[in-house]
Amino acid sequence: MPGTELTPERRAELVRQLTIVGWLVLGGPIGFFAFQLDRVRRVSEQQFATVWDQRIEVLSFLMLPPNLVTLAPVAAVAVTTAWLAGADPDPWLSTLVRLVAGLAITLGAFGALSTVSILLRDDVGTFEFDGIALRLGGISMAAGLALVCRLADRIATPE
Repeated sequence: MPGTELTPERRAELVRQLTIVGWLVLGGPIGFFAFQLDRVRRVSEQQFATVWDQRIEVLSFLMLPPNLVTLAPVAAVAVTTAWLAGADPDPWLSTLVRLVAGLAITLGAFGALSTVSILLRDDVGTFEFDGIALRLGGISMAAGLALVCRLADRIATPE
């Protein structure tokens, strides 16, 4: 309620509840990632690309900005909660913040791998600008999500 003082007890309860919310919201990206990994598993040989080229392509869909944005709400909840928790975060919260950072870093690596794959696959004289631009946008977004989570983790973990 507006005007209600955030006592240490209320803050602790809010942090506990938001930590639970963060883990629940993480279910969305995890479900989407599992769906995409199943698609990777089902890739078969095609005449236009090797199985591994196709798998890299399917994995790279995870980190396109419209798909990577599924990780943003989790990052927002985790970072806000870490800020509210201060220098004494719950292990569940610390794990959530680090997991989101790790997922963002992993997705950024998929984007880099996919970008290299596109550059190596393109024929001389052609250039797939749209595919590269989307992946670079996703890499940038993943880097931003990872960075904000790492900053929150550093603030919450006193040296």
